[in-house]
Amino acid sequence: MKILIMRFSSFGDVLLTTPVITAIKKKYPKAAVDFIVYDTFSQAISQNPNIRKLVIFERKKSRNKEYIKNMIEQLKKEKYDFVIDLHSKILSRIIGKKLKNKKTKYCRYKKRKWWKTLLVKAKIIDYKADCTIVESYFSALKKMGIEFSLENRRNGLGDALEFYVENSVEKNLIEKYNFRNENYFVLAPGASKFTKKWPFYNELAGDLLKHFSEKNIKIFVIGGKEDEKIVQDSENDRVINLCGKISFKESGVILKYAKIAVVNDSGPFHIARAVGTPTFVFFGPTDPNLFSFEKNTFLIKNPNCKPHSLYGDDKFPKKYRDCMSGIPVSEVLKKIILEYEKITKNKNNL
Repeated sequence: MKILIMRFSSFGDVLLTTPVITAIKKKYPKAAVDFIVYDTFSQAISQNPNIRKLVIFERKKSRNKEYIKNMIEQLKKEKYDFVIDLHSKILSRIIGKKLKNKKTKYCRYKKRKWWKTLLVKAKIIDYKADCTIVESYFSALKKMGIEFSLENRRNGLGDALEFYVENSVEKNLIEKYNFRNENYFVLAPGASKFTKKWPFYNELAGDLLKHFSEKNIKIFVIGGKEDEKIVQDSENDRVINLCGKISFKESGVILKYAKIAVVNDSGPFHIARAVGTPTFVFFGPTDPNLFSFEKNTFLIKNPNCKPHSLYGDDKFPKKYRDCMSGIPVSEVLKKIILEYEKITKNKNNL
């Protein structure tokens, strides 16, 4: 059996497909599973041992008809039994329908109802998730006899995400920063939309350094180049700001060995979950019920603010202007201190 999975973007959404891949290989261990993804997000899924071939689609050519045509012709040669569309937008539908024939079945996951999307975007209703993203992905697998299972959720594994890094990359970073002997936190202050960003990371970094001064705990700051100046204490040798300087894979290694990560609803949030890091995540406009949290993933949100956006926005509606700024640094610091003490106590009891 040969299977093609399609999910082009974005980083978190691609990473959220890993439970589907695992389920397919569990049901059909001999199946050859290929995955097509934009080049800019391929690190979310590369090195996955359950994938036979990663098909890279150049994002800059996503509207180039000749490029798409050539890509379809190459995919047709594989003669897939199933094409699983976990993107379900124009590009993936074009490819899926072109590959569909008597031998190849095209299966597309069920997104939220179109009228709900319109009403949320028009700010007429608040947003409430019908189910998790991973659960919705599994709706595309019914023709393969695979259904979503609550087993991972019951066992505290949440969405059971998987993120793989080359051994050489991990080894180099461990040696460079002495991760096995360092105590450090990770802050990831960025996000794809302004309204998904908690605004007080710089203040939190200062308070963490002050509270843990005797323990000499360090802080790694990760994210894109645009996040570089959010945490500004660059002269402190306990702050290592790597925004815009490392890859997603390297971010995964840094998160893996951290005592605690503090993130927004963004790519680093999903990487941290996949590598098992105790993680505090801020949610404001988006609905945390889109995800099944692991037992060591902790939600921080403003109790007075309901989810009101599908993906976040460039500015807050007047009604929700205090959505993220209404979460005080003192509250976040207290939660981090308590979790650190719990981790330290458990380690000492081993």
